[in-house]
Amino acid sequence: MAEAVEEVVGQPQQGSIMKDLFSGAVGGMAQVLIGQPFDIVKVRLQTTTEYKGALDCATQIFKNEGGSAFYKGTLTPLLGIGACVSIQFGAFNYARRAFEARNAAAQGKSLQQIVNSPQPLAYWQYYASGAFAGISNTVLSSPIEHIRIRLQTQPHGAGKLYHGPLDCIGKLSRSPSLLRGLYRGTSVTFLREAQAYGFWFLSFEYMMQSDAKRNGITRKFLSLRLDLFLAPPFTVT
Repeated sequence: MAEAVEEVVGQPQQGSIMKDLFSGAVGGMAQVLIGQPFDIVKVRLQTTTEYKGALDCATQIFKNEGGSAFYKGTLTPLLGIGACVSIQFGAFNYARRAFEARNAAAQGKSLQQIVNSPQPLAYWQYYASGAFAGISNTVLSSPIEHIRIRLQTQPHGAGKLYHGPLDCIGKLSRSPSLLRGLYRGTSVTFLREAQAYGFWFLSFEYMMQSDAKRNGITRKFLSLRLDLFLAPPFTVT
């Protein structure tokens, strides 16, 4: 992952935001390219019983479909990762700042005082901000995952169902409708992403604040590697 750093004091500069988005997107693309062969083996093992194990699955895929088969369905998540990073980054910071403003009003303090305090948000508010980021991201990540899995699990050769991501999008959108086709399974993804990102951001913030307290330093001297968070944390098929 690239080294994107955002100070948690005050509002981040525009250049810092762009660096976070760019480094997160590059890191996410690297994650997709490196992890895709492992992912397709996992998906095949989850959806069929014809393989004896992971090694047998990988061997059979290479033997019967060629090396390029390990990258089936890669284009959609590869192109979509940048947009996913932007959505997650924007949604998390929107919710975080809304909670900071709420806390400032409730405590009768200025927003800057809240931001500069050792713990600007309660832990449940970090969880809620992360959950909001996950829910927002689902709008884009759910169809991307659906397309990827369809392309990974379709028959090889003459029985091929889709000729690529665009063909897959078109057919799913018409079977029988956009919501019931392309967005099939999204309700479960909402629940998954909310919990995943909620607990992820909560755990990170807890560790950062614990480290600051243990070393007797303020939170502003610890950097937040947002790009480590902004790649999709889990893939459930």
